[in-house]
Amino acid sequence: MARGSVDWPRRLLTVCVGIPTALKLLQYDIGMWCLATGLCLLALLEFATSITRRIVTPRSAVTCAGTTAHLALLLTLSGAVCTTAASYEKIMHDAVMTVSVFTLCCFHLALIERVDLHALMAMLLDVFAFLYVVSGFSHAILLRNATPFGFAFQVLGLSCAWVCDSGALVAGSLFGSVKLAPSISPGKTLVGAIAGILSSAGTVVLFYKVPLWMGLAQQFLPAISLSEQIVLGLVLGFLCIAGDLVESLLKRVADVKDSGTFFPGHGGCLDRMDSFLFVAQALYYYSAFRFAV
Repeated sequence: MARGSVDWPRRLLTVCVGIPTALKLLQYDIGMWCLATGLCLLALLEFATSITRRIVTPRSAVTCAGTTAHLALLLTLSGAVCTTAASYEKIMHDAVMTVSVFTLCCFHLALIERVDLHALMAMLLDVFAFLYVVSGFSHAILLRNATPFGFAFQVLGLSCAWVCDSGALVAGSLFGSVKLAPSISPGKTLVGAIAGILSSAGTVVLFYKVPLWMGLAQQFLPAISLSEQIVLGLVLGFLCIAGDLVESLLKRVADVKDSGTFFPGHGGCLDRMDSFLFVAQALYYYSAFRFAV
């Protein structure tokens, strides 16, 4: 969706290495958990160090944001949430998530030396990080066992997010002129957003149609009508754009370009996975209520 120079060689190399690796890990429950948990911890670490610390700490020395104890608590609690999600017990997952958020709030309140807006902001940013980052990855884990088609839905969600990002980037770079949200991200364009959403819809349709075109029975995804495929793809595409804009807003406030450098040519883990966080949660609830046995 962004216009301007793109490091295409490094970007494509990362894709060629990253996608096969991710697909291989997703084939196994333990590999899937390691992948999701590792990405979650890395994205949360980027959130705390690149966003929360830059927004809060320079203005208020009394907050605990960015301290070793703060980071250790964040990573421990997020690891607990992801581990609980691997049990595929939604009620237990929600309970651990609630306790984790409560624990974070108590941690902040216990260390506040002076009540001010920035101390409150540090606590609220941690709560948001759990609802945005940790909940996204933990629901990606829960998605695996929500229905018999969990693996396929995981791959579908990742594919929609990545194709939406790529379609938006290419279309925005070539044809974009009208800005989507210039105050949040000056590089994102309306054409790019529309192309990304349509690309997501096309991805869902292709996931259903390609096996039929190849003469293979559809065994991996539940049968739904073409209209439902299109609507599902459009909704997932919209959520991809929304997730991207949320992270762009956070980076704008923190005055940083990228959350990190983990993925060459793409930026940090949060930069690469922001489009997937809302998608994972939406797919979980869609599949759980629509196809649960």
